Amino acid sequence: MLIAASKKDSGASLPQAESLRLGARLLPPSTIYVLPMRKNPNWTAKRSGHDWRDDELMLAVAWLKSFVPRVQMERRIDAAKERLLEARKQMREGLQVPFFDPSDVAAWYIFQAETFAYDRAYWTPEGAMRIAPYLTRIGKELPLLLSVKNVEERAARIMLAERRQPDGGIFELLVGLAYRRGGWTDVEFVQEKRGLERTPDLHVSRPRSHWAVECKRLAVSSYATKENQRGIVLAEKVHALLLAQYRSSVVEVVYKVELEDVPDQYLADRVQAAMERASPEPVEDEIAAIRVRPVNWELTRSVLREDFVYYGSTRMIELLAGSYAHDANHSMAAKWRPWEDRPEYADAVYQASVVTWRSASVAATRQKARHFKKTLVDANGQLPGDRPGVVHIGIETYAGARVDAFRHVRNSLQSRYFDPGKSRLRWVYGNYFVPEATTRQDESWAFTETMVPYRVGSHRTKWPLPDHMLVSPEGKNFSGMHWDGRDFH
Repeated sequence: MLIAASKKDSGASLPQAESLRLGARLLPPSTIYVLPMRKNPNWTAKRSGHDWRDDELMLAVAWLKSFVPRVQMERRIDAAKERLLEARKQMREGLQVPFFDPSDVAAWYIFQAETFAYDRAYWTPEGAMRIAPYLTRIGKELPLLLSVKNVEERAARIMLAERRQPDGGIFELLVGLAYRRGGWTDVEFVQEKRGLERTPDLHVSRPRSHWAVECKRLAVSSYATKENQRGIVLAEKVHALLLAQYRSSVVEVVYKVELEDVPDQYLADRVQAAMERASPEPVEDEIAAIRVRPVNWELTRSVLREDFVYYGSTRMIELLAGSYAHDANHSMAAKWRPWEDRPEYADAVYQASVVTWRSASVAATRQKARHFKKTLVDANGQLPGDRPGVVHIGIETYAGARVDAFRHVRNSLQSRYFDPGKSRLRWVYGNYFVPEATTRQDESWAFTETMVPYRVGSHRTKWPLPDHMLVSPEGKNFSGMHWDGRDFH
């Protein structure tokens, strides 16, 4: 099992440039847990050197754009830009709306990658962290990727037919590239035979060895998405309560039950009771443990006297709360003054509330840590019986160490005892990705990748792509997993 961490060091960051922090610990059910502050958050961004370009990222963007007629591509990017500007306008009015059109995610990716690589005029931290690492790797090794047979056809499908869900296709490009990098002389995207027979995504060959490769990219679990949405609903009532009293507070919550079982008014009522007690000590009942403390105005105002901070970003939350926990969920609201030159940045904050929550519910952990057996069954059905097969499963995760460790155990068991039937499936690679909108000075994004080989059944067949990384630079990885509790920054 290998792990690697990478980051984009801009040399001179934008005002909200951020950093990687990993090594989350397991959370006892009734503990308010605050990560120790390992760096001083009282920093401001440099005022010069913002004219850098990311040529590798630009190369990947130009290549992907080439598969769409120019006028059509310009129209799609303009639509993505207008959607973002409208969302930012509503954000300044206190509304939270999606930044992009879900019917054309591919255009949003291109728009965000292009603006990040060139001038950062329209970038969002959350957009950059999910897009730039993947496309940068493609741009860095584009000549090698172009040696994969049928890769142009696969890229065209990403930009056209699969514009709603481009992640799977991008994952396949990275897998194909990894096999070429790993010494496989012939790597080919297999032509689909819709309605006739199921086929693998790739055939890879080298002297005396031929494998079939199937790729599956898992989305964030629907349970995790719904849980986060429920957490936001509960937090919004706290924001409204604090705004009505014009108070500024940080609320830290550890839920002991599933969030769907938490009454709508529960958190706001408990926060009100805690404020009336006027004590920083946590309060606890059968539903949650809660602590209410003041916003760190000294830190926030110290930075805003010299700097501008992207509103709603991890950096903004770090300043208000005094630290930022990457393994938790957050919601913030504020009365603030936009910077005239870049209105998505805050020039001043007058009132603010931050709600940070984690779930210690065993039932919730099980739901978020679902194993990949169903996906494995589907992937196995696309593998032939005339050659050994391998399945790559890409998992982008924000669930934290507790969930990821449990999911790994379940995936290990499912792979070990999986019956491939007529196929010759031998290995499953779990490619776990953890992108982060970071909070360290002079970094724009950070990315952690863990690769785990899962043996299927009992055999002596060697794994076809040892010690590989799909996104992170190889050679800088080490043995271990991102959820094992170590700090490797």
